[in-house]
Amino acid sequence: MPSSTVSQNHSEYCAQQVRKYDYFRYFAAMFAPAETRRGLIALYAFNLEIASVRERVSEALLGQMRLQWWSDTIEEIFAGTTRNHSVVSELAWAITTFELPQNGLVRLIEGRMLDLEDQPPENSGAVAVYASATSGQLAALAASICGQPDSASSADALGTSWGMTGLLRALPYQAAQRRVYLPQDILRTVNLTAEDIIEQRNPDATKAAVTAFIALIDKPKPEGIRLPRAVRPAIAYAALTDRYLRRLKYTGNDVYAENFEISRLSGQIRICRSTMTGRI
Repeated sequence: MPSSTVSQNHSEYCAQQVRKYDYFRYFAAMFAPAETRRGLIALYAFNLEIASVRERVSEALLGQMRLQWWSDTIEEIFAGTTRNHSVVSELAWAITTFELPQNGLVRLIEGRMLDLEDQPPENSGAVAVYASATSGQLAALAASICGQPDSASSADALGTSWGMTGLLRALPYQAAQRRVYLPQDILRTVNLTAEDIIEQRNPDATKAAVTAFIALIDKPKPEGIRLPRAVRPAIAYAALTDRYLRRLKYTGNDVYAENFEISRLSGQIRICRSTMTGRI
């Protein structure tokens, strides 16, 4: 099979995965030029691989091994070797094309180690570090792919807020897997335990914990930001953060409410608006 066909197959596979499992990042990336778009999709497909490790393994040790596999793979790419894997192949292309930093990619992997823990993060600072090392770092790398490394700091802050919002969106799903990301200092403040979250006990205290967590989300968001046009495909999806938080407030901060989620169409409209105006 010609190398161009193989490359196209790898690219199409990554696009299918990101469109299915990370739609709003995918939709924002569609506003980028073709080569940049391919780089963003490759990065997001890699992120999906490491973000889903916890769901794919039965014990923490296996998850650590899988993340180590990715660390070794990244090291090999920078040494000039690429494993036969669709996402690896596309990521290697993006690393070469956009000169992505090895330490930034490794930080994404290291950030995912928290996913393998059985206990909630110890404190609010640990959650912020986790969100920055995962969603924030991802946005910073995406800004570099868009040729805007000077926007990495703003992208990191916006990505961190988006990542923390994602933890609230995923709270019911993660609790069903016996995973809780609300930090222990907040849980103690409202006299709640991780087991209470998992078993859906004391909903009023859960809402109080969510309220405290929302205050953390607001901290890293820069005010009055207007993104340069070139970087907008890398971060326009963060315009949905405020939308989610407003809808959550409307429900009384009940993450189990059916009307907490926003429709795909509504998300598309806000991303289009952010892409045109640069406002988040």
